[in-house]
Amino acid sequence: MNKTPEIVRGGVFPDKETFDRIYDECLDNAPQVPENVKAAYHTMDNAFWEYINAIDEHKFRYAYQCGYEAAVRQIGQAPAHLLKGGAAV
Repeated sequence: MNKTPEIVRGGVFPDKETFDRIYDECLDNAPQVPENVKAAYHTMDNAFWEYINAIDEHKFRYAYQCGYEAAVRQIGQAPAHLLKGGAAV
């Protein structure tokens, strides 16, 4: 019985299992990543987290400002007899 080979990577390999085996061997023997690549990764990673932290701080400050402004409006609308020392009691 003739089995038609599965097309893997343009038909170079007879089947997926052969391709996977050779690919795994290739990765196992791959050289170490050079130091400049590692340094670039760490630079990128640090920049990413600096960006995430800046967004979080911006959102926090905006929400804090919105809450503060809402409280000031609420206090400003409170009857005078409820205000003592600039704050509603």
